[in-house]
Amino acid sequence: MREIQVGSIQPLEQPRIYASQGEPDRDLGRRNIEENLDLACRLLSQAGEAGCDIVAYPEDIQAIGHYLYYTDPSMFTGYVETVPGPTTDRVSEVARKYGMYVVHTQYEWVGEAIYNVAVLMGRKGEIIGTYHKVQLPGVERWIVTHGDSFPVFETDFGTVGILTCYDIDFPEIARCLTLNGAEILFCPTMGVNLRGQCEGNGAMRVRMRAIDNFVPLAVSTCRRDSMIVNSDGTVLAMARPEREDVISATVDLDATPVDHSEWELITGLSDVKARLLQERLPEVFTPLTDPHPPVLDRYREKPLRQTPEQRKEFFDELHRWWAGKR
Repeated sequence: MREIQVGSIQPLEQPRIYASQGEPDRDLGRRNIEENLDLACRLLSQAGEAGCDIVAYPEDIQAIGHYLYYTDPSMFTGYVETVPGPTTDRVSEVARKYGMYVVHTQYEWVGEAIYNVAVLMGRKGEIIGTYHKVQLPGVERWIVTHGDSFPVFETDFGTVGILTCYDIDFPEIARCLTLNGAEILFCPTMGVNLRGQCEGNGAMRVRMRAIDNFVPLAVSTCRRDSMIVNSDGTVLAMARPEREDVISATVDLDATPVDHSEWELITGLSDVKARLLQERLPEVFTPLTDPHPPVLDRYREKPLRQTPEQRKEFFDELHRWWAGKR
């Protein structure tokens, strides 16, 4: 039995300024970042006081991602840090004080490139490892570089995998982390619900990622939908909507997700996770790694905006929309 106390944090809101407020004050932006880090440390401390072994904080702990929507890239890049750096130093203090692992994300410089990085902090405040977000949406893709691997991290209780925000919309990512050995997944995000889909689709998506891979999954986001899901898809804890909340649940990493004893005579295994992972036929899954599967032919008239000219066109449209709202 490997029981751990898993936590997820749901802030109600993070201080930020928007382009609709006019030309932003850069000093105000830095004050907002400090407020966000103060908020994060306060809520992380609550998780520590509740006895969490590991806790996740929502994506973009500094809350600077919205600056990606400015036509002046320096409004974003000027706030990006290195890892380690001032932000990881703040989180490290809390992790060390409570002897608690912490998962958070921020933007980091690596040479000339910027990544959306998830950091796993150890019980002594040390950096255990980092993961660079792979699937980048919209404007993030114009400035941020995507990751190209799915690392997992060894802790004193088991193996941790991290996927960030948009990653959870791609089932392959949770599966890759599981195949790399992750025994529990964490997803810091800005939201899991997609507009235009059924009510509660975010919780359904999270539960399916857990069920597909027979691994517990903790999601942390702002305002609503922070949750901890067990490896059988059971919701162990759900934050209250539109409330600041710190939730936790006990998870046993040795628990058998599903026991099908009747299959043991046939396959030699009653553990469905062990059976399904060994019965995979990756040699026939070639459409998953084909860079241009047949379905993409349907979208030749709907290409993604990827060039600098298209980026400018987007910002021109966005600022016209903001002007109409003022």
